[in-house]
Amino acid sequence: MIKNETATTMSGSHSSLSISNDKKPTMKEIDALPTHPVQFTAEYLLACLEPIIQKMIDSEESHPFRQPVDPGALNATNYSTIIKHPMDISTMHSKLLHGEYKNPLQFCDDAWLMFDNAWRYNSRSMKIYKMCQRLAKLFVESINPVLQSSGYCCADRYAYFPKVFVCCGIRQFCEILCGANYYSYKNPEPSRLNLSNNQYRFCFVCFNSIQSESIFVGDDPTQTLVEIPKNLFLSAINDVLEPEIMVDCIVCKRRWHQVCALHCDQIWPDGFICNTCVREYNLPRKENCHKAENLPPTDLSSQLESRVNKFLLDKNCHEGRVTIRVLHSGDKICHVNPKSKRYFSNQVTNDGFPYRTKTIFAFQEIDGAEVAFFGMYVQEYDEHCPAPNTRRVYISIFDTVRFFRPNLYRQDVYHEILIGYLDYVKQRGYMYAHMWACPAIENYDYIFFRHPPEQRLPKVKRLQNWCKKMLDRAMEEDVVIDYKDILEDCLDNEIQAAFDIPYFVGDFWPTTIEATIKELDQQDEDSDYPIESEISNKRKCANADENKSLKRTKTREELGKSQMPPCTDLKSKIFSIMKRIKEAFFVIYLHNPMKTSPPAVNDADAPIECDLMDTRDAFLSFSCDKNLEFSSLRRAKFSTMAFLSEIHVSKTENSIYNCNNCRQQCDVRYHCTRCGDFDLCEKCFNIEPKHEHKMECSVPSIVDVNQDDKSNPLNNV
Repeated sequence: MIKNETATTMSGSHSSLSISNDKKPTMKEIDALPTHPVQFTAEYLLACLEPIIQKMIDSEESHPFRQPVDPGALNATNYSTIIKHPMDISTMHSKLLHGEYKNPLQFCDDAWLMFDNAWRYNSRSMKIYKMCQRLAKLFVESINPVLQSSGYCCADRYAYFPKVFVCCGIRQFCEILCGANYYSYKNPEPSRLNLSNNQYRFCFVCFNSIQSESIFVGDDPTQTLVEIPKNLFLSAINDVLEPEIMVDCIVCKRRWHQVCALHCDQIWPDGFICNTCVREYNLPRKENCHKAENLPPTDLSSQLESRVNKFLLDKNCHEGRVTIRVLHSGDKICHVNPKSKRYFSNQVTNDGFPYRTKTIFAFQEIDGAEVAFFGMYVQEYDEHCPAPNTRRVYISIFDTVRFFRPNLYRQDVYHEILIGYLDYVKQRGYMYAHMWACPAIENYDYIFFRHPPEQRLPKVKRLQNWCKKMLDRAMEEDVVIDYKDILEDCLDNEIQAAFDIPYFVGDFWPTTIEATIKELDQQDEDSDYPIESEISNKRKCANADENKSLKRTKTREELGKSQMPPCTDLKSKIFSIMKRIKEAFFVIYLHNPMKTSPPAVNDADAPIECDLMDTRDAFLSFSCDKNLEFSSLRRAKFSTMAFLSEIHVSKTENSIYNCNNCRQQCDVRYHCTRCGDFDLCEKCFNIEPKHEHKMECSVPSIVDVNQDDKSNPLNNV
């Protein structure tokens, strides 16, 4: 049994399991440790918890909670029907005095039961509901120091907000928001053709708009749909909070929030060991190798990282070194939209515009854990790309969370990353860079899932001025020679047609041109609408093709349609729109096109395959599914660790391994589950004496043998 010695010591030594602190135990000794739940003496719990009882009683907010609820006196005839397990402070005190609590968490469970009963029975507008909220806050503030000194993390009950569901109705991008009513069908046979999901949801409007007694549902609307009677759909409200996952220490069974523990099963598959056991038994803990700094650097990331850290060093800032990595880099094609391709058939002589996309993230170590605080997606079109995209880069989107330390230099660091990137592409022979200063929209995510609630959203003018300040600094360093708004650039270059405007994936102008052509085809002119709030909707955080619980944006046609001025010429229409929103689009000159003959674009960095970071939609969908929020620092630490681990694991699956003993390539690999980087081939694994830790067998997926029984050429890299 593990016992705390006295109440005054708060967390005593575990004498019955104690291991000499003269040296660290071996892994075999750790495996031999008994795993009995920690036990606390009644005297210790009384000394620790009775002051909490007294503090609640002394509070004015506790008056309704001091004694059991008397339904008759309060005329609450339905109380026993709604509340199945009553609880109050006097009952908690009695259980404490009689030694019924075995650990502090059981005491916390009763306190939360009392609070939950009050919130369940009373409406939010009632005084007692608000009194309960204040009393719960007092309880958490009082009990947390006791729990932490007893080896636990905290008494807070953390939960995630309900996710936004995609409605299966016929309306495009229809969503079931938090708190909304909807109808749900639980699929008893997910193996059915074209009906493989476990659940299908319809919003209240879409469900009631269907007049028949049945609904046709399917994963692919082009395939045969399955008819489901409407009476099999159950009414529900999207208000279910998902509690944070809890993990138990494998030695003492203390329970922690997984986020507080910063525990990831992919990194520590043997389980979680709490800080108390690590300290008491002098246990070694496997180092987290799934860090950003352990990902391979590139020329781009090294240049950005050196620039940012030099800036911080010059400011005498030693809060935490910044690590920057390119998490994905791949070649793609920017395809021309169908109506534009038909309209500009003489100019569109190829399948599209080839480019390289890159995903760049910045991390800082805060309190011993890495935190992602900056993310950026860029598109690079080299000299082989046809006009008008030749030698241009497009900063597609960047996003931040306000956790960088010190806060004084947070904006400067963002500027340093952007200027560093412009400097990098300038050195590689690119002529122009493009940015769209589109302000964020409240409750919509672009790269990071769920920003801190206290992080303010910049207004349009503020964001534009922020970009201008960054570009002015870049001009002072001779990184940028000039910058203009998009209309000025078009006029200076005497643009003859709308298709002469650079054409980027996800940019505003391809969408607007496509919608304008459709409008001209239909000969249906719309009135002029305000523009700023409309163009921001283009940047909402989801892909319409993803069946994920993310926010949806307008269709391309709807977006372009809202911009239609009363004229009939395509170029005139586009320029009319451009005139009103020109300041949101920056054209950045990296070289003087009249004086400079730039060399061939030279990108020494090889492509980096990572499906998770390929697009912001993929990353957002993954983050949403796994509840990887950046809404607070504690969650940002865990989310960063979790998605970095996913990246490392995905890279590991396509890696080549050499045996640590014979140094030969491992066709069959035995990997140590304890050591950070120890692998054996099949031959060395079978040699006695064997490695002291557990070894897992795997066959690297990259290994392949062709018909001539020769190794795959990739193995020789």
